[in-house]
Amino acid sequence: MPMVHIPALLLVGTDEVDLDRTTQAYRAIRRQIIDLTLPPGSSFSEASLARQWHISKTPVREALARLRRDGLVDALPRAGYVVSPITLQDTDDLCALRTVLSVEAAATAARRGVEAPALERLDALAKVPFALAAGEVGLEESLRAGIEFEAVIAAAGGNNRFGKAIVDVLDELERVLRMAALIAPEAVSPPGELKAVSERLRERDADGTREAMRRRCERVHRDVLQALAKSVSVSRAPIEMPAP
Repeated sequence: MPMVHIPALLLVGTDEVDLDRTTQAYRAIRRQIIDLTLPPGSSFSEASLARQWHISKTPVREALARLRRDGLVDALPRAGYVVSPITLQDTDDLCALRTVLSVEAAATAARRGVEAPALERLDALAKVPFALAAGEVGLEESLRAGIEFEAVIAAAGGNNRFGKAIVDVLDELERVLRMAALIAPEAVSPPGELKAVSERLRERDADGTREAMRRRCERVHRDVLQALAKSVSVSRAPIEMPAP
């Protein structure tokens, strides 16, 4: 089943000639934020981005309005924009939401049945963690495989709105995963994790699929929070008095 909603990472390098200027600017700026080219806390102006992309400020302004709604940038009074920070609390919330959505999507896909081409793609993606452990691929391919894996399952569920919600969360999660990988590159998907999900899906075992996906999501949740907690910025943050 083709994906109606495609994660931003899978759109990298695709043809954008049919997109309007605002959408092109939105995708370009959003990509820079997600892949940490524009890191959390970095500031910029409409004019600087317009110069970078060789377009007028109007599509940039409209793109930034969309990014503000996404929660990826904040406006600074008379001083441009700043990329929204990554915080432990927001990451905790995001990972918890991802667990709820991805677990239910996996169970729904298992009950509904996944078409053969999608199952074959899931099986291929499930081999990537084994290739990573063998040193045959890098972290970038592993990240891409994990995101595509969940997007394929979301599409297989047959609910358009549900699929969009999952892809939106995966896009936000990508930025967090990239930050966590910079801090703790050793925290990767263990071989067999994706395979367990794909095998249960092939068997149309809804309960088994739900549990396998839950284990994966909860493992990522723990690993990401542990990695971010090692950040120098966290360790140097002042300890505040608890609320009375």
